[in-house]
Amino acid sequence: MTERRRRAPLRRGAGAGAQRRYTVVKWALLAALIAYAVLVVGANSARNVDFAVIRSAIAAAPGVSGLKPLDENGFQERMDASPAPCEGWLMFGSDDIMDVSEVMAAKGNAAALDDLESAVQRRLEAQLAVFRSYGVNQKDLLEGATVLRRGDYLFYAVGESADQWTDAFLACIR
Repeated sequence: MTERRRRAPLRRGAGAGAQRRYTVVKWALLAALIAYAVLVVGANSARNVDFAVIRSAIAAAPGVSGLKPLDENGFQERMDASPAPCEGWLMFGSDDIMDVSEVMAAKGNAAALDDLESAVQRRLEAQLAVFRSYGVNQKDLLEGATVLRRGDYLFYAVGESADQWTDAFLACIR
């Protein structure tokens, strides 16, 4: 004679509702955590595009036409770092020593971008030291500088039109 086990009856007391709410909350928190992780990873990623696309988009952005395109020597002079390890790079800067406007973008491996990012931070600190006592407008622009690192790209902009330059850059890599 075999005995069959009967399933226990579902509890319908006060504890069952609390258990169900606890389970729903656990799943909701898990879903929120997964969504947050996807957003964080997505925000730091970038589409792989030909650097010529980025160059033309930034060159066409408002305000860039008033800046001078810099060659490798000019880049190295301003940033105290060589762009040679990068796959692609660009830099535009003002000829006026009292104007801090400049925009730089580079594509490269992690080590090259680490070096350039350090150079950008040093550049900003040096410029702030120069303009701290005078040039209030320039100091404000430097304090509002944009430095972004997305995937294989580094972007730096300071100037009246820095937001538009940033938008042009991000439109290319999204």
